[in-house]
Amino acid sequence: MSLLLLMLPMLLAGRMAQSEVTSWLDPVSVATITSQAEPLTLVRVATSSRTKRSFAELTAIEINRMGARRLYLVLTPRMSDMVTPDQRVSFERSFEQAEIRLDERSVALARYTDSVAELGIGEPALLPIFGSRHIYYPIERAQLHAMATSTRFEFIALGLSNPQPYKERNEGRRSLGEFVSQLPGATADLQKSEAP
Repeated sequence: MSLLLLMLPMLLAGRMAQSEVTSWLDPVSVATITSQAEPLTLVRVATSSRTKRSFAELTAIEINRMGARRLYLVLTPRMSDMVTPDQRVSFERSFEQAEIRLDERSVALARYTDSVAELGIGEPALLPIFGSRHIYYPIERAQLHAMATSTRFEFIALGLSNPQPYKERNEGRRSLGEFVSQLPGATADLQKSEAP
């Protein structure tokens, strides 16, 4: 009985500490894919009450193909109102290019336009990212670190003639920080990138 009482706090602590990172093996490409567990939810800053409520989720992933590691941000666009097919296409096109504005820097994002199979994602439906449409942006580790640690975070969709600003809605950057900290060589690479 006393052993059970001693182990109970450890069991509860382990149960409460959920991993902020998930990994799996793509069954088609045999690449190891690691992602942050909790995406960043981005809500469009409405300029008028007539603007349809739209948002997006942004998730960092690493694709490891036999030691060749690549990082991407995966954007899942979402519209909460009933829209026409043309409106949906226009909304998704707005994410062709984007910019993330942080404390000391901006991160320019350009959509990856080749086949996702070339990335190492053989079956996109198996990604643990909810949604049927995904937009991939190549990104560097230092940029992800800057995103996770910045006090300022503004996402601007630049794919249309008028930029569409988005603000962060949840605490997905905590998950992003955990994701970055668990990447192989994260500490050494970040020290090099932050050196004068």
